[in-house]
Amino acid sequence: MSASAYPLLFSEWKLRNVTIANRVVFAPTCPTWVANPVEGVFTDQAVAYYEERAASGLGLIVIGANMVDGKGLYAHLNFPGLWDDRQIEGLARVREACHRHGCKLAVQLLHAGLRNMVVIQKDPGYDLDADWFTVAPSQVPPGEWPNAPMPKELEEHEILELVRAFADATRRAREAGLDGVEYHLAHGYLPWQFLSPLTNHRQDRWGGSLANRLRFSIECLRAMREAATDDMFLGYRINSTSFWPGDLEIDDVKEAIRAIDDAADVDYVSVSAGVHHSYIHTPMTYEPGWEREYTREVKTVTDKPVFAVGRVTNPGIGEEILAAGDADAILLARQLFADARWVEKVREGREEDIRRCVAANYCWRNVIAGGRVQCVYNPEVGRERQWGAGSLVRVADPRTALVIGGGPAALEFARIAAARGHAVTVLEREPETGGHVRVQALLPDRQELGQIAVWLAEQASKNGAVVRTGEEVTEDRLDEVLAAERPDHVVVATGASYRPDGWQGQTASPVPGWESGNCSSWDAVVDGRATASGEVLVVDDLQDIAGPLTAVKLARDGASVKLVTRWPMVAMETMPEVYYLWTRRALLEAGVEVLTDLLPTRIDGRSVELVNVYDPARVTRLDADAIVFNTGRRSENRLYHALKERGVSVEMIGDAVAPRGTYEAVYEGHRAGRRL
Repeated sequence: MSASAYPLLFSEWKLRNVTIANRVVFAPTCPTWVANPVEGVFTDQAVAYYEERAASGLGLIVIGANMVDGKGLYAHLNFPGLWDDRQIEGLARVREACHRHGCKLAVQLLHAGLRNMVVIQKDPGYDLDADWFTVAPSQVPPGEWPNAPMPKELEEHEILELVRAFADATRRAREAGLDGVEYHLAHGYLPWQFLSPLTNHRQDRWGGSLANRLRFSIECLRAMREAATDDMFLGYRINSTSFWPGDLEIDDVKEAIRAIDDAADVDYVSVSAGVHHSYIHTPMTYEPGWEREYTREVKTVTDKPVFAVGRVTNPGIGEEILAAGDADAILLARQLFADARWVEKVREGREEDIRRCVAANYCWRNVIAGGRVQCVYNPEVGRERQWGAGSLVRVADPRTALVIGGGPAALEFARIAAARGHAVTVLEREPETGGHVRVQALLPDRQELGQIAVWLAEQASKNGAVVRTGEEVTEDRLDEVLAAERPDHVVVATGASYRPDGWQGQTASPVPGWESGNCSSWDAVVDGRATASGEVLVVDDLQDIAGPLTAVKLARDGASVKLVTRWPMVAMETMPEVYYLWTRRALLEAGVEVLTDLLPTRIDGRSVELVNVYDPARVTRLDADAIVFNTGRRSENRLYHALKERGVSVEMIGDAVAPRGTYEAVYEGHRAGRRL
C-alpha cells in the first residue's frame, strides 16, 4: 500500500493560519541534543536529527520539553531551553532545516516544578548563589521515590514571574521563526501540579476551585498567545487521565478542557496519559492506539483539533483513528526513534521495511540516566550527522564476509555490509535467527521483542545477504567451512551463554553442589532445552526482566515458584525502562513468592541452603524440584581465537566480546558493517 491507502493520514489541514501537509506529527519527546543542560542550546546534531525526520515527509514536529526557567533545570538531564536569547539561534537552525522539507515546527514549553531535581545546582563548580530547592504550588513532594525533596511553595510574585517566563519563551520561539508553541500541561509537571488537587493545596486565588487551580495555566496561555504572532498556533498537551490514586481522571480533565476553551485562545489539544512515566512509555503489551478511547472522550467537549498518541506503529491504526473521528492528528513518538523514515516508507508503499518500535523503552532508560535518547535497535539515532540517510556508500572493492552466529549483532552487520555491496553469508546454528532476542521473546508478554530479529533478518536478506540457519560451525568443522565459503573476512558473533551453575559476581564461582540438583539457566527453561516443574526456585542476580518473567511463566504453567535474590528487591534493572510496575504486577498475579536478601551457598539434591547477605549466620533451607538461574553469562568466542591462530582476517562483535545488551550488539554490528 501507499499514501493513497491512507487518504486521511496524508490529508492537508490547518492549525490557525498554518497549513500542514499531513496529519502525522512527531510527538514532543526528550531528544536532549544540546551541548549541556546548563546552556540548553541546540547543537549541529539537533539540526541533523530533526532534519532526518522532516525529510521523510512529516507534517509537523513538536520539539519536546524546552525548559522555560534556567533556575529550574531538570537535574543532569540534557533538556533544551528557551529561557535565554542565546538559545534562539540553535532553534532557528532546526527550523530552517525542517522548513526546507515543508515540515512545520513547534516547540513545547516546560517547567517541571516539584519534579525538577537539584543536582547541577549543588555541584561545587556551579553558581554559589544557585537555589538548592525546587518549587511547586504547595509543599507536596514527588510520589515516585522515597524521601523525595519537599519543594518550596511558590509565592505570588514567583508565580507571576513564571507566567512571564512562558511568555518570554514564546517570544523566543517566535523570533526563531517557529510555526507554533505548545504548553506542557501533562505528566505531573508544574502546570498539572497547579491543576491537580493532589498537589495543589493552596487557599489563595491559585488554588481551591477548578477555576483557581486552572488560573496558572490560563494566565500562561494568554501570555503566550500575546507573545506569539497571530500566524503562530498555540496548543497544549494534557493528561486524559493520570492513573495515579487521588489524581484527576477523564471527567475532571474534560471539565478543565471546556474551561480552557472558554478562557484562552488555543488551537489544539494534545492528549496523553500518565503521572509520571509508567503510562507515558507504555509496555509492549498495550495494543496500538490504546489511548483513542480518551481522545474520543475529549472530542465530545472541544471543537479544537485533538492529537492522539499511543503505540501507533502501523499506519492502518492511525487511519482508523482518524476515520472513526477519535482524533484529528496522529502523534508518533518512540516509533520515530526506531525509524526516522516512517512517513517516507508508508508513502512509498514499503510498510514491510518499517523498523517498528517494540516498546523496549531503551530510549527512556538512556535519557533518565542523563544520556541522549537511543533506540534499542536503531544505532543511527543521535548519529544522523555521520550515519544518516544517504551515508551508506557502496564500496569500490567488495569483499566476501562470513558471519558466524545469527543474533542481532550478526544480522545488523549483514544488513549494513550487504547494503554497501559486500557478499555476506550468515551461518546460524539454531533453526531460527535472533540469538538472545529470540529467547527473550519467548518470555510472557515479551513477544514483540522478536520483531527485532525478524526485521534485521528480512532487511539483511533484502540487501543481498545470505542467511542460513541450522548450520553450526564448530572448531572441528572450521577448516571445512573456510574451504567451502572462502571468505576474505570472518565476523564472529557467537554471543554469550547463561550459566546453569549459579555463578555470579559476588562469589565469582558456581554454587557448590549445583551438579547434584536439577539446575538450569533461565533461557534453557524458556526455549525448552530444560524443564522445571513442581517446586521451583528461580535465583535472580541480574535484576533484569528475565528472572521475574521466567518465574511468571513457570507459575502460569502450574509450578509453585519462589523468586530469590540477594538484592533488597527484584527487577531493579527494569525501573529505568519503566517496566517495573508491569513486572511486579505479573509476579503478584501469577502467585510467585518473592524472597530478598538471600544468597544460595550450597545445593544438595533438592535442598538449597541460602544465607542472609546482611547476617550470614541466618540460614534458610528450601526444597526445590528444579533450580533455575538468572545469574551470570560468559562469552562464546573460541572460534575467534581459533581463526586468529590460523591467520584469518577476523573480528568479534556483540556478546562474543563481552556479554551486554541488544543495543550494544546492534551498534557493534552496524559499526563493523560500515568499516568493512
